[in-house]
Amino acid sequence: MPWWKEKRTYRILFIALIIGVVIYFLYLIRGLFLPFILAIVLVYLLNPLVDRMECRGSSRVAAILILYLGVIIIVTSLLMYGVPRIINQLEKLLTTIPIYSSQVEDMVNRIQQRFADSTVPPGIQQIVDERINWAEARLLEIVRTAADLLLALVSNLFNIALAPVLAFYIMKDLQYIKGRGATLIPPRCFSDTCRLAREIDHVIANFVRGHLIVVAIVTVLTSLALALVGLEFATMFGIIAGLAELIPYFGPFIGAVPPVALALLQSKWLALKVIVALFIVQQLEGNIISPKILGDSVGLHPLTIIIALLAGGQLFGLAGMLLAVPLTAIARILVSFTWEKLT
Repeated sequence: MPWWKEKRTYRILFIALIIGVVIYFLYLIRGLFLPFILAIVLVYLLNPLVDRMECRGSSRVAAILILYLGVIIIVTSLLMYGVPRIINQLEKLLTTIPIYSSQVEDMVNRIQQRFADSTVPPGIQQIVDERINWAEARLLEIVRTAADLLLALVSNLFNIALAPVLAFYIMKDLQYIKGRGATLIPPRCFSDTCRLAREIDHVIANFVRGHLIVVAIVTVLTSLALALVGLEFATMFGIIAGLAELIPYFGPFIGAVPPVALALLQSKWLALKVIVALFIVQQLEGNIISPKILGDSVGLHPLTIIIALLAGGQLFGLAGMLLAVPLTAIARILVSFTWEKLT
């Protein structure tokens, strides 16, 4: 019988059609990905605790509800203190951006005037002027981007509130979901698929749990350190520094640029204090916090991580840098598995 008349061929075509329809449907609803991503993050954070409570005799639903109650108490306490403070800082920052912009322009004009009065060759002077203008534009862009990111969090409150609801049903029926997924795997591929799923789950779990704990610690430490040295918008800059920790190697520098730049606009002494404070926090993070919590969480060589971050940033910007490491770790698992099967 010709291959195009075999049942297996029609089965493969049907599966390919289903996969294509699902991918296209996901593309159409891509704007709803945020609550699902947040729900998965919540599942990775809370499900181990739910499993432990269930092993000790509690029902799964009761365990989830108890954990949710604890999380609600903690989050509500943080929001009651943090949200009004962050909103006030955002409003103040948005009103002071024009002032800081004029200060940057004055600074640039003074530097350009010094170069114009010096004996620097015109070609080099032009290059320096262009670099100064570029730095000015980048500085203002960083400040505006930081403000836009925080405002985006506020504007996505509905999606953020929807995530715990989705996470509840995922955790409640997690074993059922796994069982249904297992029935879709052909018997000859079952052991290999389960092995791949375990390895990928291990990498994602380490990345999500470990990095979010580091983010929380760095956010608190940075906010306190900047507040102690007297920098405005300390809480907001602490959040930015914490979120930047999701980007290995480059994250500390990205998180340090906005507060140092703002401090420079106020005084060199304040800038020095901010640099020292951030240096101390980063030393604690790099030498104590991350090694204890993360270890070698994704199993990638540092050079591989740097290349992945550069490629992700070049292709997809900030989102690419955030997702570069876990996606590269998953790709490494898939490539290693495929190579093992081919050799």
